[in-house]
Amino acid sequence: MIKSGRYGEVAYDATGVGTPVAIVSINAWKMSQATDRYDVTCFGDGNKVYVPGNKDISGSFDGFWNSAELTLFDAIDAPTPGLLRLTPNTTEATFYWEGLAYLDAEIDVSVKDAPKISGKFAAAATWTGPSNP
Repeated sequence: MIKSGRYGEVAYDATGVGTPVAIVSINAWKMSQATDRYDVTCFGDGNKVYVPGNKDISGSFDGFWNSAELTLFDAIDAPTPGLLRLTPNTTEATFYWEGLAYLDAEIDVSVKDAPKISGKFAAAATWTGPSNP
C-alpha cells in the first residue's frame, strides 16, 4: 500500500540494545542499499560478468535544529554505534529498517532561515528490514 512520507520517522538508541526513540524535528531520510559488484570477466566472455558482494547500507537525513533534542549531536561523539531505525510511515509500524550505525551531523545556520541539520549514517553491523511474505 502506498502511503505518504508525512509520518516517517528516524529513531535512535545510543546503547545499541534498547528501544529506539524518535529524533524530533527530522523531516527527511534516505537510505542506499547498493550492492558491491565484483568483476569476474574471463577470456572468451562476450561481455563483462559480475558477481554480487555485500550491501552497503548507508544514507542521510535532514531536519531542523531543536535545542530540546540533542540525541543526534550526542551520537556523533559516541565511541560505539547506536541502534538506528528508519520507518517510512509510522501508521505501518512493522515496516522499518534497523541496525547498528555510526552517525555524522552538520548544522547550517543562516539569518534568513531556521537552522537546518543534516546527517549521514553507515551500518556498523548486519541490518534487518521488511520483506515480502
